[in-house]
Formats: sequence, structure tokens, C-alpha cells
Amino acid sequence: MLAGMSVLAARSPEPRFREHTIGANLKFGYQLAAADLNGDGKTDLIAVDERATELAWYENPGWQRHVIAADVPRTINVDCADSDGDGALEIAILYRFESRPEKSEGIVSLLSRDGDPRRPWKAREIDRVPTAHRVRWAYPEGSRRPVMVMAPMVGLKAEPPDYQAPVPMYLYRPGVWKRELISDRLRGVLHSIYPVDWDGDGRQELLTASFLGLRLFRLAPDGAWSSSPIAQGAPDPCPKCGSSEVVLGRLGQRRFLAAIEPWHGDQVAIYRERRDIWLRKVIDDSFQNGHALAAGDLDHDGRDEVVAGYRGKGFQLYYYRALDPAGERWQRQTLDAGGIAAADCKIRDLNGDGRPDVVCIGASTGNVKWYENLAP
Repeated sequence: MLAGMSVLAARSPEPRFREHTIGANLKFGYQLAAADLNGDGKTDLIAVDERATELAWYENPGWQRHVIAADVPRTINVDCADSDGDGALEIAILYRFESRPEKSEGIVSLLSRDGDPRRPWKAREIDRVPTAHRVRWAYPEGSRRPVMVMAPMVGLKAEPPDYQAPVPMYLYRPGVWKRELISDRLRGVLHSIYPVDWDGDGRQELLTASFLGLRLFRLAPDGAWSSSPIAQGAPDPCPKCGSSEVVLGRLGQRRFLAAIEPWHGDQVAIYRERRDIWLRKVIDDSFQNGHALAAGDLDHDGRDEVVAGYRGKGFQLYYYRALDPAGERWQRQTLDAGGIAAADCKIRDLNGDGRPDVVCIGASTGNVKWYENLAP
């Protein structure tokens, strides 16, 4: 069933897309990272294949595949940043992931270029945390060097199906690489960490999606972290509770949040701010194992679209357009009907034509596809 959608005509011409296959024959795609790995000014792509033993990147524009690391089984997450200020990116990587703590090594490592980025990179192990699941570089102190933020999926004492145990978030400072606790206030499954400058002060906060819904973590000047609730997420009993993915978008000067709910859920929800309260509106409840989510202005009208896809039975990839300035009405369009079981999507200008494109990685379909934006 499609919920909360409008059949009114869109307010501007719809964007058009041309499909390109960048990679195929992945065992089970999970995540994409978009970054300029070789310093040529073009956005390259790292494809996380969670059932393979290699981590590889695709070089823009020919999309040649290069192996970054060869012995990293069950890789689950990566992120890129110049952590030491030398002008070259490092890659934070989590591998040997399993969802049960007693079966998971949860290796946290740093990959650094060894000369030519097309050659295998050097690895340095930093930590081991069972079910290590999400890693992000963030700037909670402003424009200084980034810190690595990492969280396991569940706490050490978590048991299915509701996983009700405290789940921590940790911070690692470059050069020191010592585990620091940000928080152990979350419970259940922590599925998404989204660094964002929430207050517009040049420092990033951490927006999380978990069984406790959407919460914001802030770093105070004295070095202490605090958290505040944004929204409950899906209101059903756990494990069908809370939020799974979250992104921030804008409709002109108004900001909104888009979320997939509950964990690996069936709903795409939009949150709009009104007098410090975030109002939840489900715009689609047809998903099976929702996982891919991104936001960006695909048609250059000043309003961000939401790209979302699911990897379960009948997998589809959609984008949603707000039909009014306040985001009360949304229209769904199909981006890919059955060609990709989207596990993750990014919105980036891949060919330098000034148009934001969509690129996604497929789970059971084992592919990476670029949807080239042909909007005028």
C-alpha cells in the first residue's frame, strides 16, 4: 500500500535518467562510499561487498576496478577522510562483522595509500568491537582534523529478537587511536550515524537512527557529550520500533528529515519541524527490507528529492518529490523497477556536468548502477 501520496501533477518537469552499470558480479553489495581517491578531481566509488574478501574501488571516468585490501572478509562499512592532513584520503573500515556479539570479531582498521592508490593500501588495526557496524568521520570541534566515530550494531549482551541492551558509540582521535566513549544511552539496534551541522555553527553533531528513534548527540566545550530526542520513529513494539536510516534534506529554507522505519522496515517517513516538534508523515509503506536512502536536489528547483529503495522481495528504487513548499504532499516516481536490490545510494555529480546523479549498490543483484541525470 502507498501511504500519504498525492496524485497532483508535479510543480516542475521531472528529471530523466540514463542507466549505466559500473560494476557487476558482486556477491552481496552493502554500502557505497563516494570520494576522490586519486586526487584527479573526479568522484570515485568504493563498493562494500559484505560477502566477499576484497574491498575495491571504481575509478572515474572509466570505472576500472582496483583492489584496496585483499583480506577483509565480511566488510560492513567504510568512510573516507584526510585524517592526518597530508592531502591524501584515509579509509576507515569495519570488517569481520556478524550480528551476534559472540560470533563477531568486529575489526576496526585504517587503510592508507601506499604510493599509487591503484595498488593495495596499507592497513593498521585500531580496535576490535563485536558487531562493529557503522563508522563515520566527523568534525564535532569544527574545522580541525576529523575524528573517527564508530558504533557496533548491538551491545555485548544483546539477544534477538529485541536486542534490548545498551549499545555504545565510540570516538577515536587520529594519531592516538584510543577508544573514547561518546555514549551508551542507546538501546537495541543502532543502525545509522549521520554527522550534520545541526546548528549551523561550523561544528558537526551526530544524528542517529536506532530502536530509540532519531536522536541528536552534541559535544559541549568541556568535552562532554549530551543527547536529545528528535522523534520516536515507528511506534510499534520492538524490534518493529524506531528508525533504521536517516538523512537531512531542504525544501528551500526549510529543512526536513527523511527516514526508513522501523529497522529494515517498510516505511519511508518525512519529518517536518514545527515549533521545535518534528511531525512524522509516512509517504510510503510498501517496502520490504528498506535500506537505501539519500536526499538531494535532482531538478535544480531548490527542493531536495528523496531517493529510497528496498532490497527485499520485489525490490524497487524510487525517488520522491515534494509538491508544495512545506513538504506536505509528495509524489513517487520509479527510478529502477526491479533492476537493483538497493542497499545504499549516494547523490553525486559523477560526470562533472553540474547535475547531481544517483548511484546505488545492489544486495542480491550484486551490482553498482549509475543513474545519470539528464535534467535540463
